[in-house]
Amino acid sequence: MPWNDDNDNGTGENDAPKANGGPWGGGSNNGGDDKGSPWNRPGGGKGPDLEDQMRRMQERFSRRGNGGGSGGRKGPSFGPGSFLILGVVALVAWLATGIVIVDEGERAAVFRFGEYQKNFTPGFHVHLPSPIETHEILASESQNRTSIGTNDDERLMLTGDENIVDVQFTVFWYYDGEAPEDFILKVDHDGRNNQDSKLVKDAAESVMREVVGKSTLNAVITTGRIEIQDNVRAQLQQLMTDYDAGVNIENVEIQDARQPGPVRDAFIDVINAGQDAERKIQEANEYRNGIVNRAEGQALQILQDASAYRDQVVADATGEASRFEQILTEYRKAPQVTRERMYLETMERVLAQADKLILDSDSGAVPYLPLDRVSRSEGGN
Repeated sequence: MPWNDDNDNGTGENDAPKANGGPWGGGSNNGGDDKGSPWNRPGGGKGPDLEDQMRRMQERFSRRGNGGGSGGRKGPSFGPGSFLILGVVALVAWLATGIVIVDEGERAAVFRFGEYQKNFTPGFHVHLPSPIETHEILASESQNRTSIGTNDDERLMLTGDENIVDVQFTVFWYYDGEAPEDFILKVDHDGRNNQDSKLVKDAAESVMREVVGKSTLNAVITTGRIEIQDNVRAQLQQLMTDYDAGVNIENVEIQDARQPGPVRDAFIDVINAGQDAERKIQEANEYRNGIVNRAEGQALQILQDASAYRDQVVADATGEASRFEQILTEYRKAPQVTRERMYLETMERVLAQADKLILDSDSGAVPYLPLDRVSRSEGGN
């Protein structure tokens, strides 16, 4: 070896280091100069011979395996007991392949030589060891997301009114916990590694194109999104059921739906014009409703006033007629008394606000006095 030399290595027959040797047996008997060796010690002694060190270590292990004897370098020997232990360990390891621990939110499907046998719910379970029976575990309660619309081929769709719309959406779905074997046997396995599935993605894109193809552009980008999402979810779930794919569709959510870039500005102008027209129509309706409501209120007030006046006139006429009938009844009982009473009441009403002069016709002489002026002056005071 490159690091060997021809001098004594500092070891005796029993591999014990000499007095001048360090922990690596680096003592020297010839006083040679080994400054060129990388194992030289600072004191001038020669470094260890790696080949001898490895040989001594092998001899030590050999002696321990032979009960500490020094009868030569022999490797460890294996008796019948050792082979029995190895066999037991191998048997236990083989039987352990049939132990299944299913966590909460998971389901396990068991297969015997590739044929489905049964499902395991959360807990500790045992089946025949591999390769007789194997199992696969699915996270049946973990939500998976499949996004569609990451490139132009996926997101550009044709609407029912022959317009192109840019649609990006996401499908949220779960593995069917009641039948995990359907997804394992009938759907691509890559879906379980990246929480995506080519079947779900292709089916969702196909269903979305069908629904968008029956809708107008305005419905897709504005008012009809919720209805489109519900229709896609229902049709996609029905498709997964028909395929026995073992997939439950929870929701379909449209992240973005708009016109393609080159014509987006023109569509925005059209939408703004439509919004302006709608605003003008609403303002006109508001003005019309104000005029109509005020006119209806005035008409209702006039009708109520006329009804009140009518009721008052009818009530007055009814009262007068009733009073006349009462007077007539009294007149028939005592005509003279009734006539005098009516005369007095009439005179009372007539003379209540008139100037009055009282003259005694029996005095014999008519006094010449300005009685009208006196009465007026008294009234003025």
